[in-house]
Amino acid sequence: MTDFNIPAETARYDQEIKKSRFIAYAAHAASPDMANIFIKKIRTEYPDARHVCWAFVAGQPGHSTEVGFSDDGEPNGTAGMPMLNVLQHGETGEIVVVVVRYFGGIKLGTGGLARAYSSSVSGVLKLLPLQLKVIKTTVFFKAEFSQEDAVRRSLQMIGADNIKIQYNESLSIECDVPEDNYSVLKKNLNDLSRGKINVKTNNVF
Repeated sequence: MTDFNIPAETARYDQEIKKSRFIAYAAHAASPDMANIFIKKIRTEYPDARHVCWAFVAGQPGHSTEVGFSDDGEPNGTAGMPMLNVLQHGETGEIVVVVVRYFGGIKLGTGGLARAYSSSVSGVLKLLPLQLKVIKTTVFFKAEFSQEDAVRRSLQMIGADNIKIQYNESLSIECDVPEDNYSVLKKNLNDLSRGKINVKTNNVF
């Protein structure tokens, strides 16, 4: 698993197509529940809207798990799926998009609707500030008391955080390290202990 971009805040994009108004929002959603909370919030803000369509990718970009979409009364396949397609071909994960439509009296046709919803999502993504999500691994290991200073320096060097140390017969250490730096930490601890430190891991997403 590699690091990937996620929304840093909420963005909005408006456009009008043949007198229909499309208001697009994009926001961070690390889970389907978070996505649904945001969708409900937007729906509450626009109670008189004809349609509130949405799509989300609650995991890594490009993955087909933890995704969802809705046409919300538009013809089947003209809103939610085109919106989801834009997300799945992008490089941003943990994202939800909602497009509010106010009908302007002129029908767009199925192709026109799909293009309108797709372009609304593309438009809001261009305005969306991003931040990098660093994939981390939780590591567990034991060390001698005499090695504490050297271990702390090694953890600091590779950007470890959430460091927890228990003092028993020896040091019991748990912390989160960037996955890309795991092999560096393992080598450093191996060199420090001459192979005696055994590191166990558990991925943190």
